[in-house]
Amino acid sequence: MKAIFLVCITWIVLCGSGLAQETFRGGIVYGPKAAFKIDAPPAWVLDNKAGAEQGLPCVLYPKGSTWADANAIMYAKIAGTDYEDVGKFVAMAISQMEKVHGKPREKVDSGKTGDGQPYFINEYPATKSYSQWERVAYIQLPKAVAYIVFSARDEESYRKNFPVLNEALKSFAYMKVEGDHKQH
Repeated sequence: MKAIFLVCITWIVLCGSGLAQETFRGGIVYGPKAAFKIDAPPAWVLDNKAGAEQGLPCVLYPKGSTWADANAIMYAKIAGTDYEDVGKFVAMAISQMEKVHGKPREKVDSGKTGDGQPYFINEYPATKSYSQWERVAYIQLPKAVAYIVFSARDEESYRKNFPVLNEALKSFAYMKVEGDHKQH
């Protein structure tokens, strides 16, 4: 009887842990030419699996939510190898977003990351054709561009939560990548 009980408890624990989301306080975002460390802001979590199918290995959302159901989310990436200059990357991003999102409010905020890297933030308010409210922080790194996107489903969630982007930037720390490193 004890053996059956232990097997049942073990099975429940294993099944339960398989269903749990894997979240972390912080993580490292890798690109072919650079990497950076980032921490989840207070009351948020960092998840390295929930956005993977969308090509987003580092997503953040409020505790108690999921990547799929959160009213506000963030994701962090490094631009492709074609872009080493933040100005060129932002020009490309604006031209792509302008088609569905309209012109952004450029450089609504700027400053230095936790390790002193300069950044600026563009704001992309919702439009009739694109319902998301977004802010994007762009960070120039040596030979690479990092960016962190904050996105909200509605204006109320946007206004309430957009300061978390600045909180995440306070934890940002550039990391040099040695040799060949595949982007995760």
